[in-house]
Amino acid sequence: MTTLCRRAFLTVAMISLIVCAAEGSEEPRGLLLRKGLVTWQMNVKDARRFIEEDIHPKTLVLLKNQKQEGFGCERENSPGVTRCTWACCVDLGEEGFVHFATLWFINELFYAYDVTFDTPRFAPLYSALEGRFGAPSQETQDSRLSPMLALGQVSNYVVNTKRWDIGNTLLLLADRGGQGKPLAGHMYVKYLPLARETPSTKEDNAAPVKLPF
Repeated sequence: MTTLCRRAFLTVAMISLIVCAAEGSEEPRGLLLRKGLVTWQMNVKDARRFIEEDIHPKTLVLLKNQKQEGFGCERENSPGVTRCTWACCVDLGEEGFVHFATLWFINELFYAYDVTFDTPRFAPLYSALEGRFGAPSQETQDSRLSPMLALGQVSNYVVNTKRWDIGNTLLLLADRGGQGKPLAGHMYVKYLPLARETPSTKEDNAAPVKLPF
């Protein structure tokens, strides 16, 4: 087997693990971290058992007393919704690299996550998702603004988004716009039976699909 084929096989395998589609079923069951599976409707306390809270992202230290980034949860403005950031560790098949996820809970129950990656990873991830779930249900493009603080200017960049509707799950893959950054893509997955309980979802049900960043 060639190196290229091994990499392709690994990527497909990692997609299956990350979205945790059950054997014989195409519907994702949650998010697989290195320590175990965070399934839909799992409560925050149980989910934390699978999060490696001692692993922190490498971020720039610009201030003397700057607090180190790391796992944490906070309430959002939407009633009942909690967001947990920097949840480690997600394996996208890149040797020596792990990724962090953002998790959302409604009334303490897990219903959505987002994983950010470098834009060059979009093509192999898209290929693996298409191989696993078939062609996207929808493909969209939209323009975003990116402030260039050093130059005091604002630039535009285009975000390509692929959408899959898989049973009770919605999956979005974008090549840019992860955490609002033009050179970061991201994969957003949510469990619709619980997502429909969030106030924003109820209000925006008929609106065009937009990524939550």
